[in-house]
Amino acid sequence: MTSTPFPAAALPPFYGAPTLLRFPEHRTLGLRPSRSFRFAAGAAAIPLTAGEFAVAGRHYPIVFASDAGAMPLAVTGLAAGRNLFVTAEGGWSPGRYVPAYLRRYPFIGIAVENGGPSMLGIDGTSDLISLDAAEDEADPLFDETGGPTESARAAMAFCDEFARDHAATQTFAAALVEHGLLAEKAAQVRLADTGAADASQLRVEGFRTVDETAFRALPAAVVNEFHDRGWLDLVVLHLASQLSWQVLLDAAAQPAAGVA
Repeated sequence: MTSTPFPAAALPPFYGAPTLLRFPEHRTLGLRPSRSFRFAAGAAAIPLTAGEFAVAGRHYPIVFASDAGAMPLAVTGLAAGRNLFVTAEGGWSPGRYVPAYLRRYPFIGIAVENGGPSMLGIDGTSDLISLDAAEDEADPLFDETGGPTESARAAMAFCDEFARDHAATQTFAAALVEHGLLAEKAAQVRLADTGAADASQLRVEGFRTVDETAFRALPAAVVNEFHDRGWLDLVVLHLASQLSWQVLLDAAAQPAAGVA
């Protein structure tokens, strides 16, 4: 498969070689029918968009990255390298929300140089992509005439929607930074509530949350702007999601949690 990878520093999480889909070069490619999340088994946090806060916050604590972008993340693990919601079979924990970022993979929208509409790309390193759709009984991405199949069109529509949500989330995160609302945070968690002195404890750090004192001190004009743009709701949903640290503790207590 011919690939023109992004610069290493710019690669989005999980994507080893984002590649623009082209016909006839990729005419035999297909999407395997079985859905595996093994690619995210080592991710203790997953990128999240603002439109997901309401549902995601019921399953995961929502935090903000400590880098300049301050984008939101769904916390999926209590230790680096372990996702508590990827099962031993590579599935996602039943009944738990699957973030859109994971559902989009292995597809990705790739912007073209002339500023036109994004084109559909794939991660050329993904096991979810078949190099021979016919042989592997995978869903082809191109039809016999070189046009996109229904699977490819659905993937492009999903990527376009995700890109819009991501852009709106960037604007929200930038406003939080601009108004000094984010503070470094650490969570001290106890993995075994047995009362024993040697009970396992972890300190989870390297993230930010909204500082409630700073939030309540916002000037009226800023509060009105946040209200008009729906950002007050997002802040409240983020703060409420901190109750979901207990979900992680419960998941960590399960003997079969994570990938075997």
